[in-house]
Amino acid sequence: MNLILIPILYIAKIGLNIIYFFIKLFARQKNKVTMLSRQSNNINLDFRLLKEEIEMSKDNNTNIEIKILCKMIPKTFFGKIKYCFYMIKCLYHIATSKICIIDGYNIAISALKHKRNLEIIQIWHAMGAIKKFGYQVLGKEEGSNEKIAKIMKMHANYNMVTCTSEATRKIFSEAFNTDIEKIKVLGMPRIDYILEKNNEINQKIDKLYEEYPKLKEKKNIVYVPTFRKDKVTDVNKIINSVDVEKYNLIIRLHPLDKNEVGNDYIIDKKYSTSELIKVADYVITDYSAVAFEAATLDKPLFFYLYDIDEYKDTRGLNINLQEEMKNSTFTQINDIIDKIENDKYDYEELRRFKEKYVQTADTKNTMRIVEYVRKLL
Repeated sequence: MNLILIPILYIAKIGLNIIYFFIKLFARQKNKVTMLSRQSNNINLDFRLLKEEIEMSKDNNTNIEIKILCKMIPKTFFGKIKYCFYMIKCLYHIATSKICIIDGYNIAISALKHKRNLEIIQIWHAMGAIKKFGYQVLGKEEGSNEKIAKIMKMHANYNMVTCTSEATRKIFSEAFNTDIEKIKVLGMPRIDYILEKNNEINQKIDKLYEEYPKLKEKKNIVYVPTFRKDKVTDVNKIINSVDVEKYNLIIRLHPLDKNEVGNDYIIDKKYSTSELIKVADYVITDYSAVAFEAATLDKPLFFYLYDIDEYKDTRGLNINLQEEMKNSTFTQINDIIDKIENDKYDYEELRRFKEKYVQTADTKNTMRIVEYVRKLL
């Protein structure tokens, strides 16, 4: 597969560079911020909050144009062809911007050569990284192919990467293969959303309770496992272990997970994981960055690591949960249920975890990032 893919990528990259060269040649750079994502087809929360803050903080004499482009790479052949034309549109907006903000790896941003004064900001789509990623897992079973990563210049061209703590700076520096001085502890916009007791989130939670009244009737256990490449998550053990007479079990799988879960455990995707955590009494995860959101909200957080030995070999971890969260980390689901049943939770351990990995647990994250952006315009 790679023998065919590698020459195709070379040709595609050359073609994009040629197209981009002429776009840069004729396109005039504006006082413009372009945000790009391939995490979803809709404007994500972080981008929306940044847009609102930029618009609110604009001076009367400052004309700042904002463009948001969000589109996942389609799985079908014809979908991929259409995506190529979409990328040309992205190239135009990159070429005419002073600042580009991304929340994941972006082909056009990393693989191509840009105008010298273009500033590229990576806000990443996760609040931290329990599991290794990017350059940390290059060539590993769950990581990217080394040759492909080199051709596509994985995570290149970043001028700044924002994160939530000093501990995360080192992790992101390794994962993005980026100078640690470029990693800034400015936070993440969504932290403002989950901490702010504003009308928007209150209205969303009210609608959630209205649509799912059972959430008010019993305590809620929210299970959010990470995505496992070429594997399905073992959800049956947790389903069989939770007493549904006493608890609501909510399961939110990764969009790429092919596991099928009964409707009794599913909440409509129009309600984000962040909103589910807001109504949770207990959060269970494994290696997912959702752990940092739960910690930010001081929710009793458990780590169900039934495959930890295998996961260390195939992926690797940045955080030793069995040491840092030893009273909340188990390989057997029954041990977690026992802790819940007996109302035994180490909140002091959770506080230490939060203080180490979420130092920006306030409602000024968006403002800090936008202040940085405005200095560049």
